[in-house]
Amino acid sequence: MTLIQPASDDVLDRAAALLAAGKLIAIPTETVYGLAANAWDRDAVAKIFAAKQRPATNPLIVHIAAVDRMDQAVKMPLAPVLQRQLDCVVGLWPGPLTVVLPRADRISDSVTAGRDTVAVRIPSHPVALRLLERCSFPIAAPSANRSNYVSPTMAKHCDGAKDQPGIHQFIEMVIDGGDCDFGVESTIVALRPEGPKLLRPGGVSAESLAERFGISVSDLTGTTAESESPPDAISKSTAAMMAPGMMKEHYSPTTPLMLCDSATGMALPPRVGRIAFKPLPAADAARYTVVETLSDSEDLHEVAKGLFAALRRLDHTGLDLILIDHCEPVGIGMAIMDRIHRAAAKHAD
Repeated sequence: MTLIQPASDDVLDRAAALLAAGKLIAIPTETVYGLAANAWDRDAVAKIFAAKQRPATNPLIVHIAAVDRMDQAVKMPLAPVLQRQLDCVVGLWPGPLTVVLPRADRISDSVTAGRDTVAVRIPSHPVALRLLERCSFPIAAPSANRSNYVSPTMAKHCDGAKDQPGIHQFIEMVIDGGDCDFGVESTIVALRPEGPKLLRPGGVSAESLAERFGISVSDLTGTTAESESPPDAISKSTAAMMAPGMMKEHYSPTTPLMLCDSATGMALPPRVGRIAFKPLPAADAARYTVVETLSDSEDLHEVAKGLFAALRRLDHTGLDLILIDHCEPVGIGMAIMDRIHRAAAKHAD
């Protein structure tokens, strides 16, 4: 029997009961599918780490149903300086934004990797919200894939696929909410006394956040706006991270991935796949074993939505190498290039 179930009221009632009983389920969000557990249940949270083979130093994002449930995850009331920063961005919820704030006492060390802060957000996917409203507890939900692999953006990615060895054995149910709208994970920003800091680009642009905070993009990211490098890149998971998605190597297919510009002049292996952000000329496309075109018009929102699914498809094609386009790291382009750089780092020299 398939794990995948439709998002009916009956299924959501059963899903909430499974979570309350300490079980794991996979849920849709507007960003990627999440591996969900009761964030107050230490044993259930431990199952997430076991299923994903995730290092204990990599914290989890906690999902809540509404701002008036913030105290389920965050220590309230906030210090005035933090409350002012939250007030600047709370209008982006529900949506693909995660903020890092002091954790509530009921959130365990395992959720936060031992730190005294927690990453929290309100997802905008209607199925996720309907489930959260049924739960009297917050939900911890990292991406529903083994650690460091490509995040799932379709329900079928969570159901025992060959790129999910063993993880489906931990999952009681996959709720089918359709394809994810954004296709890349949420933006993460730490709210701090010294000012906000972007930890991971995502569905909410750095430019939009900086405008709301009344600061420059470079002040928010700690880099220049033109930089293609990830805001933070931690090479080894030896210390607790402030938020997920900060490893240098992440979102990686098994097949080596390389930016097209980096392969210029290089002798290519026999079977090469190409991920293109717009249609290629026929003569160019003929050079590759298979081509995945993410947009007819180089629309970067379409590129982001289709990126992870394309990486998964090509990773199952027996290729020697995947080449991928690049874009300017502006707007959603910053999130796209962040994921590509981290996905390619695994096989970089």
